[in-house]
Amino acid sequence: MTVLLLLASAELVLLGHLFRLLRWEQFIRIYERPARGNLLRGMAGGYTINFLLPFHVGDLFRALFCGRRMKSGTGFALATVIMDRFLDVWVVALCFGVFRFLGQGGARAAAVEAASLRYFVLALALAAALALVIALRDAIKRVCLAVCGVFNDALKLDGLVFCWSLINTFKDLRRVRLPRLLLNTLLMWAAYFGSYALLA
Repeated sequence: MTVLLLLASAELVLLGHLFRLLRWEQFIRIYERPARGNLLRGMAGGYTINFLLPFHVGDLFRALFCGRRMKSGTGFALATVIMDRFLDVWVVALCFGVFRFLGQGGARAAAVEAASLRYFVLALALAAALALVIALRDAIKRVCLAVCGVFNDALKLDGLVFCWSLINTFKDLRRVRLPRLLLNTLLMWAAYFGSYALLA
């Protein structure tokens, strides 16, 4: 029975990763049609590195691996990975808020409340940053151009592509099919929570 629960938990984690891939792909498809096999290999390698190293270093691998296989390049891939992680922060903040509202946590209620507050503040800061980037995008592009101009041509181009891509990924969020984005996000987190419950 324990082995079956463990296998079911692993299957749900993999299913959650599949929905993450589909959600991430939505940001990329604004500009190009990526090969899902490359995205899958990049995500698998990234999760392996995240398992071994701290600070989500695997996300950098995911961006580099997939970006080198995209027409839009690594700067664009990194911008879409950042947007993917932004969404995670907002969802986690919402989940902690729900846990706090429902009085979950038992003996660890204080820890849940502290985490809820931290993620709420972080989610608000990211939302403010998003609004600021959209409102001041022309000024930010000029600053990026000035900063990247001190490097050689290759680094300058990579830096500019990243800055432009990050700004445009935020700005073009309205071009993503939001119902599908919401569905992929809900299914992804439902699979993850189901996996955690079976593992527990």
